[in-house]
Amino acid sequence: MRGKGKLWEELKLLHPKNLQKEVHVYGYHFAWKSHIALIAGALLGISAVGVMFRLRTVYFLVITAAVVLVLPVLVLDMYKKMYEQKRFSDVASYMEQMLYSFQKSGKVVSALKETRELFDEGQMRRCIDAAIVHLELGKPVSERGVLRESLDRVGERYPCKKLAVVHNLLANTEEFGGEVENSIVLVLEDIEQWRKRGYHLQAEKKKSHTDNMISIVVATLLCVSALYVLDAMKQMFAAERVGTIFEIPVIQVSSMLFILVLLHIFVKSERSLTDNWLEDAVLHEQSYILRSYDMVMNYNGGKLKIHVLIPALLLSAFAVFLFATGRWVSGIPCLLIVILLLAWNKMSYLLAKKDVTEEMYLALPQWLLGMALLLQNNNVQVALAKSVEGASPVLQRELSALTGRLALLPGRLSSYTAFCDGFDLPEVTSCMKMLHAFSENGTGNVSVQMNHLLERVVQMEDRADQIRNDSTAFRMKMIFSYPVIAATVKLLLDLTVGMVVMMQVLGSIGGV
Repeated sequence: MRGKGKLWEELKLLHPKNLQKEVHVYGYHFAWKSHIALIAGALLGISAVGVMFRLRTVYFLVITAAVVLVLPVLVLDMYKKMYEQKRFSDVASYMEQMLYSFQKSGKVVSALKETRELFDEGQMRRCIDAAIVHLELGKPVSERGVLRESLDRVGERYPCKKLAVVHNLLANTEEFGGEVENSIVLVLEDIEQWRKRGYHLQAEKKKSHTDNMISIVVATLLCVSALYVLDAMKQMFAAERVGTIFEIPVIQVSSMLFILVLLHIFVKSERSLTDNWLEDAVLHEQSYILRSYDMVMNYNGGKLKIHVLIPALLLSAFAVFLFATGRWVSGIPCLLIVILLLAWNKMSYLLAKKDVTEEMYLALPQWLLGMALLLQNNNVQVALAKSVEGASPVLQRELSALTGRLALLPGRLSSYTAFCDGFDLPEVTSCMKMLHAFSENGTGNVSVQMNHLLERVVQMEDRADQIRNDSTAFRMKMIFSYPVIAATVKLLLDLTVGMVVMMQVLGSIGGV
């Protein structure tokens, strides 16, 4: 039902007024003249492609209808790209100005009023106005309190983990006090690096999109050229006794499907540029990560499961029989399957451990940054308890185990260093040693260690964002291969049909 609803929403965009309304939602205006010019340009382009492939009217109408259907969606995506870029820029500017202003006044309301002047009329300014009004009214509507509710007026419209960290830092400082100069400096540095990584990722995606367009054009020209070469060869032997190779139904259908596939690839590449800049890319589903975590923690390397052991034994016996009877060709694949079955448990474990380690590396910097901010006003045990709620689900399990160890052995260093010790995360061990030092020395005179912790968090954050960006960029670059695969299939089909036709032509000439 959700898919049907989405399709209906996209079909409604075919009406120019509906398209204009949706574009207006993103804060832009789409003129009628632009709409007509865009449709004319798209139809002209697809007509040129249809002429090159010499498509019959019925097939040409199919691809024309496909272009008309996707064109409004592409127009909307164009404005969505600009909208997401502006949101990203607004959030980065908002966070920086709020921190700078808060450094001067120490009051959130003053920081909001000063930050408000940075923005022209638009969504961000309206959100800040709403936050100021609610804060000045001073009437909370929940247990969070009027201060946090006011900041939520911005956070709800701009969901972003870094924005949540900034809001927590400001709210905690105003509510509980404390020295946060160093924290603000480190957070500002982290925001600047986040901004640079965001723009770098988008630049990489645009470059990959350009490469994808080149791949589509080259694939099209290659397939068209192959058809013209085959047709020239056919006409050379058959003279005027038969039609062109373009008229063969299989060629017509395959050309239509090929063009539709390339259109789908173009849309897929274009839509990848419209992702939400503020949300972190998700590498794995949480349910998969939690299952993988359980597998890693409960792994027994010497124990083979019965559903693997029985087939392995049966296949081993069958492979021995084949080798004994001299059937080596059949026995070798059976032996390879046995080896794969026996190694499957270990391979699954290694893959699960790799994915969980990667997911933990992505989640740890955000949690550690939250811990560093909580330690401004709490001891280690209290900060750990408060940090659980906002932690990643896979980290929550490790945190539960950590708090359990601290309840039994609060002063033992091993209680801290056992955190995530089943995974390859050397930076975590160093950070946990710092937390142990905080616990032993108190929070009154640990500014140097706190700076070291925050610096380490920023480094991990940079590495975590790099992992996310590399994964996103890799998926974008993979699209480059899709036109090549489509062209390969098309060429093989066309060459096969061409060879069959050539054989028939030569046979008819020989018969004469």
